[in-house]
Amino acid sequence: GYQPCDPQIICNRVNHVQTCLEELEELAAKRRKELEDSRQLWTFFQEMEEAEAWIREKEKILAAKSCGRDLSSVVTLTNKHKTMLGELGNRRALLHQTMKKGEKILAKKSFSSVGIQEKMREVCLRWKKLEEVTGLHQQRLEDAMNFFQFSAETDDLVAWLQDMYRIVSSDDFGHDDYSSQALLRKHRAVVDEVEKHRGAVMSLRKQLALLAPDHRQGVDVQIRVVEVEQLYGEVAEVAVLRTQWLQDALAVYRMFSEVHACEVWVDEKEQWLEKMEVPEELDEVEVVQHRVQVTGSPFPRVAADPGGLHPISGRVSPRSCSPTPSWNRVVELVESKKSQLSSVLKIQNFLLEC
Repeated sequence: GYQPCDPQIICNRVNHVQTCLEELEELAAKRRKELEDSRQLWTFFQEMEEAEAWIREKEKILAAKSCGRDLSSVVTLTNKHKTMLGELGNRRALLHQTMKKGEKILAKKSFSSVGIQEKMREVCLRWKKLEEVTGLHQQRLEDAMNFFQFSAETDDLVAWLQDMYRIVSSDDFGHDDYSSQALLRKHRAVVDEVEKHRGAVMSLRKQLALLAPDHRQGVDVQIRVVEVEQLYGEVAEVAVLRTQWLQDALAVYRMFSEVHACEVWVDEKEQWLEKMEVPEELDEVEVVQHRVQVTGSPFPRVAADPGGLHPISGRVSPRSCSPTPSWNRVVELVESKKSQLSSVLKIQNFLLEC
């Protein structure tokens, strides 16, 4: 009872199966595309959420508005800020890529564009605000850096001026000609250094004007500048006074040297006059008489009075500038020898005439 199947029926069944398979493949492809679009959408939202979280974290850090308490802390905060700027650049590139992904999703029109556009607009606004706050914080750090740098340089200048004041106000004027000359050379070098710093002191007000208003309008920093200018004026004034005092001291010690030389000469002449014997020959009498007259020349007075207010005025006594008892003794001996020589000379001339 076998009856063969109609070939057309078999062809129809085969065609039906193929059609069903093609429809299934189309549905699978469509489903795959929808899933891929959904994955891209949620990846976009996840990346945007991460960007927002990072922005919130940095906003909290910048909200502290800490600019340091001194130069060291400002340098540390500046280095941290530079690191954050590097992170900001990297995040900017990632956010730019995420925005491109969002634009592609909008171009496909597979999903509602309202949520995507709103998220993109919100993140862009927060990012723009973050960049503005970052710029303001960087400006505050730069202002703080300039202020603390100015303060540090001012403190260094004050310390240097205080050291110079101790040097130029020293009461050491030497103890002799050589030491006074050495001190005067050193002091002139100090005066040159003080003069070199005049420009730095005079430029303080210009530097102060370049600081941020919050810093330059502070009472303490303005008082500090005035103190530096006054201290420099005192140092320069005392330096000029010390120069004059060292020159006076040098003149006094040179006078001491001259007086000592005179005293040695007087002692030598006193000994010579005491040991001298009056000769009897006419030629010898005339030679000795000439030497005695030279010895009896007026004693030189040395005018070197530093004044009663000079630090070394107490070291100068009237004896230093006036004839000594030894000189008076020499004068007496000279007069005595002159009298003896005159008598001998008269006798020799009388004998010669006879």
